Amino acid sequence: MIDTEQQRPAHRFGVFELDIRRGELRKHGVRIRLQQQPFEILTLLVERPGEVVTREEIRKRIWPDDTYLAFDNAINSSIRKVREALGDTAENPRFIETLSRRGYRFIAPVSNGHAAPGLANGVRHPDAAPEKNSSTTKPRPRLWYIAAAIAFCVIAVGLLWFRRSRSETGTASELLTAVPFTSQSGYHILPAFSPDGSRVAFSWQKPGTSQPEVFVKLIGPGEPVQVSAKGGFGPVWSPDGRFLAYLRPIESVADEQPPRMNAAIVITPALGGHEREVTRINGFFGDIIRYGYAIPGPLIAWSPNGNWLLTLDQRIESEFEPLVIVRVSVEGGEKRPVVSGSLVRWRDDSLAGWGNAGLALSPDGTRLAFTQDSGFWARDIYVAPVSTDLSFTAKPERITFDRKPIAGIAWAGDSKHVIFSSWRTGKLQLWKVAANARSAPIRLGLTDDDVTDIAVSHDGRRLIYARDIDDQNIWRVSLKNGRLSAASNFIASTRRDIQARYSPDGKRIAFESNRSGNEEIWVCNADGSDAVQLTYFANAWAGAPTWSPDAKQIAFAANAAGEWDIYIVNSDGGKPRRLTYEGTDETWPTWSRDGNWIYYYSNRSKKGQIWKMRSSGGPEIQLTKEGALWSDDSVDGKHLYFVHGDGLWSVPVAGGSEVKIAHSYMFVPAKEGVYYIAGPATLDLSTPFSLSLLDFKTQERRVIGTLPGPLGWGNIEISPDSHTILYPKFDHLGSELMVVDNVR
Repeated sequence: MIDTEQQRPAHRFGVFELDIRRGELRKHGVRIRLQQQPFEILTLLVERPGEVVTREEIRKRIWPDDTYLAFDNAINSSIRKVREALGDTAENPRFIETLSRRGYRFIAPVSNGHAAPGLANGVRHPDAAPEKNSSTTKPRPRLWYIAAAIAFCVIAVGLLWFRRSRSETGTASELLTAVPFTSQSGYHILPAFSPDGSRVAFSWQKPGTSQPEVFVKLIGPGEPVQVSAKGGFGPVWSPDGRFLAYLRPIESVADEQPPRMNAAIVITPALGGHEREVTRINGFFGDIIRYGYAIPGPLIAWSPNGNWLLTLDQRIESEFEPLVIVRVSVEGGEKRPVVSGSLVRWRDDSLAGWGNAGLALSPDGTRLAFTQDSGFWARDIYVAPVSTDLSFTAKPERITFDRKPIAGIAWAGDSKHVIFSSWRTGKLQLWKVAANARSAPIRLGLTDDDVTDIAVSHDGRRLIYARDIDDQNIWRVSLKNGRLSAASNFIASTRRDIQARYSPDGKRIAFESNRSGNEEIWVCNADGSDAVQLTYFANAWAGAPTWSPDAKQIAFAANAAGEWDIYIVNSDGGKPRRLTYEGTDETWPTWSRDGNWIYYYSNRSKKGQIWKMRSSGGPEIQLTKEGALWSDDSVDGKHLYFVHGDGLWSVPVAGGSEVKIAHSYMFVPAKEGVYYIAGPATLDLSTPFSLSLLDFKTQERRVIGTLPGPLGWGNIEISPDSHTILYPKFDHLGSELMVVDNVR
């Protein structure tokens, strides 16, 4: 009988081979020293590529039940030794990904095969026995057909492994081909298939308009037909296909920046006709249009019996109140919770965030998939069984553990898998996961990136999604004698260039860009020339750069470790150093003028506040008390300016009262005062924005000039000599719907 231990395969990944039988890790055939416990942990991870391995599973595998030691420290030490052997890091992992509060996952492709004694990747191990000279070996007759049979088996096994390994490592083998469903200018979002799959309802905001409307279009040639009359988005079909329900935007607090947009639920015949308002709900639904994947769709689900709707609502109308799922009676409009009793405690509202979103009801009507905040602009997917009236019948089960932006979810036609758009690899791509917590997502073979708003026909054969057309650039405008000159495109590419910050000496500019295919930090000269990429995270998002006063370092935010953290990197390049380890989200850093502190946003409390930490590390200190987002300090370093939900505020850095300054969410402090953008948040390309100044000497406010919009993501910036203003602008903005046939 063959020894089964001798048949355990060698696992190959990259330039490494893990030979379990010999207990060796080799690189390019050369053995690397690795102690027993780190080796066993690496074996456990490599044997389950793409799967989450919990710390408890590691403990049970490595240490007997009667072992008494500090397991967390032992596991941390072993993981660190494995990463050192592989040349890997937690911040930018190539092999082992850390999943905060859960465990680890091996993310590199793995191939399996039996290692020849002493041979790895074509290189003979020095301990191996020498090979026999093939010239002294007497050939055997008719050996060719045996070799051919073996070769055939090897090829067959290889093909089977190839198909399986592509699935295990997270990439689908089928290539999906998409064709345009809409081609008109504007913003096409939130599509929904009719029950028979012959029509699609969607929202379309045309250029020059302030809000979207609901349209219906047949699959194939033809023009879309407008159904709503006074604004509408997020449509869903009734089970019989005769009606549409959608949200109608209602601005409730017009002077907030951005303005709060609540909504009414409206039902109308699918072919157009009399509209009936069912009820009203609270929330920042305007952000769905401006930042689509902050609150991903679908936004409404309709029960199979036609009596109930699911939608999103705030318990109280507040900027800090998360969205929760509610049931709405189609007939009477009353709102009821989807959970009760012991189920109500499944939610985690301890962190600041948007709450729930993405309400996808399975085709068989028995389960709801939805998203829940898991961090700053980060979400994960949950699945809950539901009754015929759409009440939860059991505690929701979490099926993804990525803590990355999600831009839309839908069920596959089998009611067993969920398809979703996620930033889990640094790009918005389509993924598919089984509706349980034991499966790793598989990436669908779609050529498009920037995929949002997904819908799948009930038979599962057709998929439609929105593809964002997002070209943001950094614009420049001269500021002389208190007036603005004509604005012009300054730092530009065909992708996204935002978050510009001048170095204190005015000689260089740091900015965020995805021109390399991923959001990274870049640096260029003050005239925009010689742009150089500074960070290389690849599968993470790095942004919001800020300079140290001596211009030698740049602090920025990145989500390389799962949650967002603050990092520091030398301005001429090098390995970034992680500064925060709280386990929550810390982002939008600002370096204090004296160089001693870094201010940043943290969502460790429900509202989200500004905290500070010494740039060398150390204890963290909370600055704001009533809630805050991004911030910047005054030129003299005595005050911190920050954005609260309804405007621009200031607070003394030494402590004191928080004072509201203006209705604005884009600003920059200067020697002479604070410049800020005044005007509504809108995607209308023709809408200009006013730049105003709060003059420190006179305490007067005056309009400096107007800037062409729409404004992009991030803040405005001013040169150290106060002669130049930089700001982000959408140069090409919109989205189109793409349809994929024969999805399997």
